[in-house]
Amino acid sequence: MTPILHVEHLSKSYKNLCAVKDLTFSVYPGDVFGFLGQNGAGKSTTLRMLLSLISPSSGSIRIFDKDLLRNRSYVLSKVGAVIEKPDLYKYLSAYQNLSLFASMSGKKIAKSKLLEQLDKVGLLSRAHSKVATYSQGMKQRLGIAVALAHDPELVILDEPTNGLDPQGIADIRNLILNLSSEGKTIIVSSHLLGEIEQIANRMLVMDNGVKLVEGEVSTL
Repeated sequence: MTPILHVEHLSKSYKNLCAVKDLTFSVYPGDVFGFLGQNGAGKSTTLRMLLSLISPSSGSIRIFDKDLLRNRSYVLSKVGAVIEKPDLYKYLSAYQNLSLFASMSGKKIAKSKLLEQLDKVGLLSRAHSKVATYSQGMKQRLGIAVALAHDPELVILDEPTNGLDPQGIADIRNLILNLSSEGKTIIVSSHLLGEIEQIANRMLVMDNGVKLVEGEVSTL
């Protein structure tokens, strides 16, 4: 099977700090791929490189069998992401936020489709409430709805349960599992082994910018 994403010998250095060192891994269609490591392990740096938010010092990134740097617009049009906390307009409603971000994707997305995305993340009843009135867990779910608005094939979620209470964590976990059941390929980073074990079929463990192990969650 051809990987949906393949990273080879990826490194990122900042002056005297090597944040990611010689990282190679693959993600396959339909995977929920867990990115596990403590804070500072290099997870967010890697995900930012996958979205071309920062440039690698060396190595290559292929997504949908295309070189990311040479085909950035095409690749990113098929990717949805939430990196750290979602950036939302607090004094707009959930629907207004979703509509605004959807228009930025360049696709014409019907109102019914946007409301369907809000329903999918459990926010339909609060679609017209200002985001300022939302809990952190609701903001996280709205951020995921924004990432899904243009129906991406690959979804990247960076620490989506950070700062959430147990119910919020369970809500995000169930949302990820539902997206997986719909055939989405998902990369999700976390420092919580228990969460990755419950949602991922494959995983990679990082420490100090280096891959320690990669494989099936059931065998690891």
